Amino acid sequence: MQIFVSGYANRDVAPDQIVASVTFSAHEDTYDEALKTGVKTVKEYLEFIAENTDFDINDFKTHSYNVRESFHYNTLEAKTEDDLNKQLRKRVSDGFFFSQYAYVEFDYDKNKLSQLLVLTSKTPNAPAFHIDFTLKDRSAIQRDLLGEAYENARLKAETLATAAGKHLRDCVRVTIDGTSGYSDYGVGYNAKRSSVMYDSAIMASERETINEEIKAIDDSFHPDDIPVSKSIDCTWETSD
Repeated sequence: MQIFVSGYANRDVAPDQIVASVTFSAHEDTYDEALKTGVKTVKEYLEFIAENTDFDINDFKTHSYNVRESFHYNTLEAKTEDDLNKQLRKRVSDGFFFSQYAYVEFDYDKNKLSQLLVLTSKTPNAPAFHIDFTLKDRSAIQRDLLGEAYENARLKAETLATAAGKHLRDCVRVTIDGTSGYSDYGVGYNAKRSSVMYDSAIMASERETINEEIKAIDDSFHPDDIPVSKSIDCTWETSD
């Protein structure tokens, strides 16, 4: 007789990596103006962050960017009898929209994250901000769980064999699930907009206020553990 069972193992793991994503945007009347404004916004932000934190400009990786034209339609009034039963509309351009998505990965450090959040809020045309608390090496944790999943399967098979009056022998076939579906934890953050131009370096008079904001944010972040799981399907041989 053969016994088919599935074994499971799971573990809640504290995040050890932060992925901070920033999305830049700009809106202008022409393609060239949108591109120029967008590139300038990105450049000024990265230079400001690099000068006032431990981050380097090259730490930020660009995932994608685009410049697109958007339109809307205006309804026109009928001017002739023939136009009465027609839907008269005119397409009107809303201008060109620039967007660029970039991200930076770094070891879990709440103070470093808080600095990035606060300083981002001090920049004009501040980008939209999203934070993901993740694991640097999920696969290593899953490898550790594999043995636990196998033992879970063996115990189930042993219980079934005993109930059937059989002796459990060898596991003759194993199917591993690969990476289980998961979702790490993310936090959205829209930095406040500022219309005031900034110097590349923060004034000393602002530093105390900024440090207070950093501490407040640092105290507010308590990310949950991330669930990691592994499953295994085993076929066991039995004997009388």
